[in-house]
Amino acid sequence: MSDALARDQPEVESLDPDQALVTRRNARDERDYRERCAESYGMVELGEEVFHPADILEALAPDAARRGRDEASTQAREDLEQTVCEQFPAPIAVPFHAFLQGSLNPLQQLHRLRDSWESLVRLLAALALSEAARSATPLTPLVVREGTDQGWRECTARDLRTDRLAVRIGLIEGVLYRAEKVGAELKVASLIPVEVIAEVRRLNVVRNGFSHAATKSDAQAKEIINEAYHVMSDVLLDLRDMQSVELLRIQHLQPGGQAAVEKLTGHAQSRSIRVEDLDADVVALATPVDGMSRVLARVDRLILDLSPFLYADDDDTGHRTRVFLYQRKKADEWQMECVADSTTKTSPAAQHEALLVPLETLLRPSGDSA
Repeated sequence: MSDALARDQPEVESLDPDQALVTRRNARDERDYRERCAESYGMVELGEEVFHPADILEALAPDAARRGRDEASTQAREDLEQTVCEQFPAPIAVPFHAFLQGSLNPLQQLHRLRDSWESLVRLLAALALSEAARSATPLTPLVVREGTDQGWRECTARDLRTDRLAVRIGLIEGVLYRAEKVGAELKVASLIPVEVIAEVRRLNVVRNGFSHAATKSDAQAKEIINEAYHVMSDVLLDLRDMQSVELLRIQHLQPGGQAAVEKLTGHAQSRSIRVEDLDADVVALATPVDGMSRVLARVDRLILDLSPFLYADDDDTGHRTRVFLYQRKKADEWQMECVADSTTKTSPAAQHEALLVPLETLLRPSGDSA
């Protein structure tokens, strides 16, 4: 994504993961290790007793257990790369695959890693806001903060239109915070563990460093990648349940309430279309917005409308689908960027502003305007 659009100012965050997140990750890694042991060796039966192979290794061969944990951790990260590229929503999978398999130029790799990160934050924010607006338990007033050292403040209409990732992260956290306060059960809460938010902010500090600085040398770019990718791979492991999120585009309607639905998953960008029966309220979302299709998200059986933050459109050939993420509103234009190649697209803001109305119900009536 273009440096001109990276408008966050550097903020101060802890350089180390929060202890609650460390504890959570240790428990996650231990589960992965035990599952790998069970799959590799099977449970051990001695008479009427059944022993887990991980427990046997820990008791009789602690060095082997330590090596096994290291191997399991390495394998989990290798598997993660394939999972993100093939099973994560396209806005994340496309730039991430380009980072891994695209140009060998370190500066271009760095830009694609940044694109992957920014797409992740923008998609998570769109999911959180969309579900919050649909919550049966009101989350009004939605609150936001831009750093862990700041106090909560009420969200405004301007925050919903922000181009600052720090605010987008704050919106995600604000939705989770308010849902916990009022006892609302949100699907997004299972996708984004609240302990991960501080680490998301920590990675944003790293991103800010190379978004605001002057053009890097190849050596500097490699150094930043080594630092940032270590943090990002851990965050992606924390968020690996994102592979269960299906992004959808309604290609066209068919008689009898059916629709041809395209699944926007993985890096390939090749179309996967199937016919589905959809509820009337979902079918109503097939209406284009300035010629673009809305992007829907299916989490279990819940379908969320991610417009006006995500749209899909045909490429010049008409055979591939391009996904656009909202960047910012400038004057009377909605500015968006394609996740595949960072090309930009503008659209008259009025139609998109109308789609923000459900989200503005999360604000107090006195919330300021854009």
